[in-house]
Amino acid sequence: MDDNDPDQPKICIYPGCERPAVPPHPMGGPQPAFCDLEDHNALSAHLERKRLAAAASNEEGNDGR
Repeated sequence: MDDNDPDQPKICIYPGCERPAVPPHPMGGPQPAFCDLEDHNALSAHLERKRLAAAASNEEGNDGR
């Protein structure tokens, strides 16, 4: 699948979210990267990615025992 395909709807970039991103503003500008859920924003996405990375590194550390 090509991420730049204009026929494909843009998907929210929040980790694990499959909802479509909010459509662009009718007066112009770029399309938002997140869906319409209030808690899906740049800060919460960053924190969730950090949480997932920490959880993954904790899992890797426990596999060697």
